Amino acid sequence: MEVVIVEAMDPALPGIGGGETYSLNLLQYLIKIGVPTVFIGSSTSNSQSTQSSFTFVPVTHKASLSNLGFVLRLMATRSFASVPPGAIVHVQRPEYALPFVLFCRRNPKVITLHGRILHGVRLKQPRVVAWIYRMVESFCLRHSSAVIAVDEGTKGFYEKEYPWLRKRIRVIPIGIDLAKFRVLGRAKSRAKWGFKSSQKIVIYVGRLEIEKDLGFLIESFRMVVRQVPEARLVLVGDGRDRKRLEEMAKDMGLEEVLFIGAQQPDSVPEILNCADVLALCSLFEGSPTTVKEALACGVPVVTTPVGDVARVVRDNINGRIVPKDTEKFSRAIIEILLSEDMASVRRQCVKGATAFGFDQIGERTVDLYKKLLT
Repeated sequence: MEVVIVEAMDPALPGIGGGETYSLNLLQYLIKIGVPTVFIGSSTSNSQSTQSSFTFVPVTHKASLSNLGFVLRLMATRSFASVPPGAIVHVQRPEYALPFVLFCRRNPKVITLHGRILHGVRLKQPRVVAWIYRMVESFCLRHSSAVIAVDEGTKGFYEKEYPWLRKRIRVIPIGIDLAKFRVLGRAKSRAKWGFKSSQKIVIYVGRLEIEKDLGFLIESFRMVVRQVPEARLVLVGDGRDRKRLEEMAKDMGLEEVLFIGAQQPDSVPEILNCADVLALCSLFEGSPTTVKEALACGVPVVTTPVGDVARVVRDNINGRIVPKDTEKFSRAIIEILLSEDMASVRRQCVKGATAFGFDQIGERTVDLYKKLLT
């Protein structure tokens, strides 16, 4: 068995997005179990490199590239020529499969759907662009060997959109690196990142994009800080919505909202360990990695009912799942910040995260690969 992973990232310098985390964890798992692996992605270096443990084929050296731009680079660099005969090609967005559908017809192709991608395109792009995207997505999905949805909601969305997909799609949730995301010294982490021991830290980790609905979070936090003056909202990440959100917080007079930008993935466990609660309020999600990572660090979660969070967050045990209402959302955050039994809550968080170690998820993915090769 050989596997080719395709994702618009540099495995040496991954971001904090769910797809990138998934790809890196999958790569590390395949290396661990001895599966020869090729990674086709992007790089900040200037040459194709063969690592001691996997082959890396960069198709671009641009730090930031649109999804369409990445597909065009896959075509222009003839990345498909790097695919060994019989190898499984595993892509992280439907359109990334296009060059391999066209030029690697005999290779099994697996597409992972990290949420309702088509819905996001319809939300952010003009109608004609969304129509063209759907045509490409449909073509790639139809010519795939297997499709993985990271949660039941995503599976249901695509089955409704493409009824012929029902026999080919299955759910395998996202796993996390439990050796990396764990409880660390909280006082030491706070001192390193400049947070006071008396502060109550509400944290968000992820992209600052319109579908994350962070304006809702800032509005909710305004109600939190009125009752908990020592509260701080820390937004970890970057994106196209950052400027608007910064202006929004400024207009509200919320100096307690801190934008610390994108951070190296190795720093994220430390930052999470500074937090008292993680907040998530996206318009849609698949299997949000950050929820599981926060729990593994002993941080309870307040979230709206998106993606597979109901499988992960146990209401009033390791967090709260609340409707999309600023008053209810802020109240849930306040209740956790002022809880007198945080030690017990943190233990429940860690306990709840143990089922989502990537070894279990990786094993299910490899089992799928084996079935495609038989």
